[in-house]
Amino acid sequence: MDFPINLCYTLFMKKIHRENSDVRRHYTVQKNSAESFHAKILYAGELKKSIGWKEQLHSHPFCEIVYVKSGSGILSTDSDSFPIRQGDLLIYNPGTVHSEASDEDQAFSLLFCGIDRLHLKDKPMNCILDANACPVLHTGRLQPLIESCFEYLIAEIQSKSYYYDEVSSSLVRIILNLVLRLLTEQDKTYFKTNESYQRARDYIDQNYNQIECVEDVCKNMYISRYYLTHLFKEYSGLSPIQYIISKRMEKAKQLLKTTDLPVHDIALQSGYNEISSFLKTFKKIENMTPSEYRDGLKNK
Repeated sequence: MDFPINLCYTLFMKKIHRENSDVRRHYTVQKNSAESFHAKILYAGELKKSIGWKEQLHSHPFCEIVYVKSGSGILSTDSDSFPIRQGDLLIYNPGTVHSEASDEDQAFSLLFCGIDRLHLKDKPMNCILDANACPVLHTGRLQPLIESCFEYLIAEIQSKSYYYDEVSSSLVRIILNLVLRLLTEQDKTYFKTNESYQRARDYIDQNYNQIECVEDVCKNMYISRYYLTHLFKEYSGLSPIQYIISKRMEKAKQLLKTTDLPVHDIALQSGYNEISSFLKTFKKIENMTPSEYRDGLKNK
């Protein structure tokens, strides 16, 4: 008897059920853009609020996703540093050397999860980001949803209630899909209107050690400081001066790592005429002096 009933539904009722009215709306799902994940959740947890906290540089053989629930700080890799703030996602591919450090005046809270056996189309095993991509994603309008997913994920793994493993896997898939949505939207925006930003960034990349102030960039680009700041905030999440400082710190760490130059010479080559300003900035970002940074490399 099931066949005639199903046939009747297909011929008559299905059409009625899909008709919209003042009180009913139907939205159909298209599956052609979905990724099929076969990922395994390894762990999930929370770093409670902490002021002046700093983690040691380390890496994982799997993927890790970290959400900044509150506070602000610095994400450091073996070659770069990035400011991070509430609502940011930190994406670590396997082997990415990284550490997070909270600001001295703000409590820091992180939610995180480790993921293994992740297969994404055209990506190496367990990789979400392209090589050399910025590991910081700004969640924007998706912040409340992503934060809720992390909190429910941690609660499920803690409680270990019936079917918690299936619920946890579903929440991880939601987080991964939201990350891919952010990356896709970021790429579309980036390629649409980023020509001015690209030119400004290229100018800074080539002249960061000679630029005395942000106005130097504005004069060279024939744009206002307001517009320059808007461009950098939109495409990188940094202000122009933060980007300049990040390039200078990158150069300084490279020289500390590969040369025996005195710290004063490294400061000059990195764009600092005043050694005191260089030392203060380096200490604030790396939580150690340049000499301590160099000594740490030698002791590895």
